[in-house]
Amino acid sequence: MNAIFFLLILFAITAIGWLSFGLTLFYFIASAFTFLMYGLDKLLAVKKRQRVSEKALHFLALIGGWPGAYIGQQVFRHKISKWSFLRKYFLMVFINIIALSVYLIAKYQRGLIDLRFVV
Repeated sequence: MNAIFFLLILFAITAIGWLSFGLTLFYFIASAFTFLMYGLDKLLAVKKRQRVSEKALHFLALIGGWPGAYIGQQVFRHKISKWSFLRKYFLMVFINIIALSVYLIAKYQRGLIDLRFVV
């Protein structure tokens, strides 16, 4: 649920103009692609074929696909018990959220975000 909540927050801050539509669209596309990659990796694991590398999955999470990665982990029951993978995954989530936060703070400091709500 945290991934869906994050995507809803992105939509909300885009709707009020704090975040560009393009960046939000990138998050949604990256999440959808990452979700599909988790599904593909699970399918390849079941068929005992060459898999999607963990580095690729972590990179996709880092660049904004972490919500899709989380949903993929839950839907496909994939990579949910491998603690070494999950530690790196959560590090990618943390780095991504920090980067987005720094971006928003920088926009605010330049006067590009107004925190007053017009009713």
